[in-house]
Amino acid sequence: MALITIDDVQSWFTDDRLSLDGGDKLPEETNVSAEVLATVSTRYDITTWVDDTTTPRLIRSVISARVAAIRYSKHYADQLDEIVYADWLNDWAMNILEGIVNGTIPLLDVPTDDLTAAQEAASAAFYPTDASSVDDQAAKFTMDMSF
Repeated sequence: MALITIDDVQSWFTDDRLSLDGGDKLPEETNVSAEVLATVSTRYDITTWVDDTTTPRLIRSVISARVAAIRYSKHYADQLDEIVYADWLNDWAMNILEGIVNGTIPLLDVPTDDLTAAQEAASAAFYPTDASSVDDQAAKFTMDMSF
């Protein structure tokens, strides 16, 4: 089942420069969705994102922007000035995806308990923020010891 709709992709084409047929199967969507979900899976539990109603809005935007960029590039392959928009659109999507993965752009419509174990492990505390073993007398050496 597709994670985006034709309308999601069509929304990226300004001034009706490219119109998609209502029966378009969006074959690029399969690969783009797989790439985006694989990337985001390091931060979020994606197992429930199975269609356009369960996939977070920003993820749908990233996928549809990348699909639109691919379509735009194919359609205007012989017009360099038109390809600039496709490149910008792809770069925008990749920047948003990077922000989602590194945590600077949160998915507002995803519960915080959907954060993956990998993301939780990334926030593990170590010295100097974790001082739980400071008073451990069993330690063989301490930071102030000289060798």
